[in-house]
Amino acid sequence: MKRFYILISLPLLWSCANLDYDISNGIDNEFTLFSEEISVPIADIGPLSPKQLLGDTDLGSALGGLFKEDGEGYLVAEKEETICSNPVYLLYLGSLDPTKPMDANIDDFNGNPGASTEGPAGIGLIPAIQDFSLFATNPLTEGMSVSGKLTLSTLPTEVFDKVPVDAGAKDFELFHKTFDGQNIIDAFSLVNMVLHLPASLLEKDPLSGFSSIELGYRYKAQLALGSDFPNTIPIPINDVDLPIGQYRVKDVLLSTEVSNEIPVTLVLESVDVMVKETDDEGNEKTVVSNNVIITPGLTVASGCSGAPVVSPLAIRIKAKEGTLPDIAGLQLNLFVKTPTGEGDKRLNMNQSIRFNNLRATVSGGITFQGL
Repeated sequence: MKRFYILISLPLLWSCANLDYDISNGIDNEFTLFSEEISVPIADIGPLSPKQLLGDTDLGSALGGLFKEDGEGYLVAEKEETICSNPVYLLYLGSLDPTKPMDANIDDFNGNPGASTEGPAGIGLIPAIQDFSLFATNPLTEGMSVSGKLTLSTLPTEVFDKVPVDAGAKDFELFHKTFDGQNIIDAFSLVNMVLHLPASLLEKDPLSGFSSIELGYRYKAQLALGSDFPNTIPIPINDVDLPIGQYRVKDVLLSTEVSNEIPVTLVLESVDVMVKETDDEGNEKTVVSNNVIITPGLTVASGCSGAPVVSPLAIRIKAKEGTLPDIAGLQLNLFVKTPTGEGDKRLNMNQSIRFNNLRATVSGGITFQGL
């Protein structure tokens, strides 16, 4: 192959040559630049949140139907149930002597507060932190009290002995427990429950007997990934626009640094290289190229909110035959794995993953067609 000095000297040769002579005859019209390598910046991608990553998958719609975000953005399962609701007027009618304090017995109760976290098979979410509370509502202008026994899963029984409930209390907390890293609270029972009510309770109801005295419980679980998600999460990278088809490139290395604060491990399962094609009707469309071989890079380590973990990621793209086509876009297909190590594993819809400084590196030069 002739080098650059040949091309530079062409005007001089032309000035003294026979005009009938074809000077391109016998000269190689191709030349190669950047024989070592050239790196081309493409883009920064993100931040991408779990909501965005799951939004276009069947899994995202399933999660949306089962779970929700709380005020801080954490993915949670919640359940609230009324154990009893007794209208003041009916309690008054059941009193032997309405002028004296009375005790009202409450039927035994059994429930399954944590059942809402189980979800359909295969989703693989488990509670990271669980909160359970038992509350009472007292609409009267005088206090009352509550007695009874509470059993929650395998914990020791909690005994209530005339626990006072303030006058006018809407959600007075009789019991509260937070569980960290334990099994789902799947069994709950209340026995021997008694409301100790004041004398003349009808006169102490601002709504003249139409108020209700209630007991209930609330359950909330902030969720974490307990097993691998069953399908891949696609991350499209559109408008890459690498016009390398004309330069006869056989090998491109795509590299980036992934900043991850989502508490899951991401494994690059595959990469789709998108190219543009024109159909028989002249319409341009983007399709997956079949003339490439992909070598995925490293696993993306898990992080947590406010403390992202940065991992390098390298994707080598080689042509199966000939040279690579123009690359119009990419799609990274990631498997979501359970996190490893310590740290906060709660899933927050505001957590993010970023692909910083995505760039393409061509080794061995790019070939130009001479004039």
